[in-house]
Order: sequence, then structure tokens, then C-alpha cells
Amino acid sequence: MTNTQTPATRPATVMVVAALVLIEALAVLGYAVYYLMHLGDAGELNIGGRIFMLVLCVGAAAWQLSVAVNFFRGRAWTRAAIIVWQLFQVIMAVTYLQTSMFVIALVALLIAGGALILLFAPATTAYLGDRPQR
Repeated sequence: MTNTQTPATRPATVMVVAALVLIEALAVLGYAVYYLMHLGDAGELNIGGRIFMLVLCVGAAAWQLSVAVNFFRGRAWTRAAIIVWQLFQVIMAVTYLQTSMFVIALVALLIAGGALILLFAPATTAYLGDRPQR
């Protein structure tokens, strides 16, 4: 099976991983909107740095949205992008577990862990063409 061909039935694990990545993309986009609303507030960065951070957040959200859609379609290349994003999210969540953002960090950690586990489920890997269909 090639990267562009997918089986007719999409496993539930694929739908859950795609939904989790979509939720993460929407969360990053939500943060970008929040950041935009506070762009003029006093802070450490000058306006150029703030605009760069805003563009970076919007770009990350757009990338994750693209990855979620292409993973749902069965593109195998998306697995690497999902793994990298989830590992980055785990690192960030563990960092924030010691702060007042404990609940948010715990939710991020659970989402990342769930996505990583389901990403390597036999049904998911078969859907992506790594295992023979049974």
C-alpha cells in the first residue's frame, strides 16, 4: 500500500489521534489569539519579537491542523510530525507541573501520552501501511 492509498475503514485509534492533534492545534491557535489581544502589553520582548512569536504560534497551529487532516487521510509521513510535537508537549508539560498551571500541564501531558500510545497501536500502524491488514 502506498502513502496515498488507504484502506476503506478508518480505525477508531486514527480518529482519536487526529482529534487529539486537532485539539492541540486549536489550543495553540487560541493562545495565538490571546497573545494577539495582549500584543501591546508591557513585557520583555520588543514589538518585533512579539510579532515574531505571534507568527510562530499561528504557523505552529496551521502546521498541526495540516498534520491532523493528513493523518486522518492516512499519510504515513505525519507520524513523525506527531511524535515530535507530542515529545515537545511532554517536555513543556513536565516543566509546568511545578507552577500554578498544574491542571493545564496535566491535561497536556495526558493528551500527549494518549496520542503517542495510540499512534503505535496495531490498528493505526496497519492503517498507515506499516503492517499487513488482517
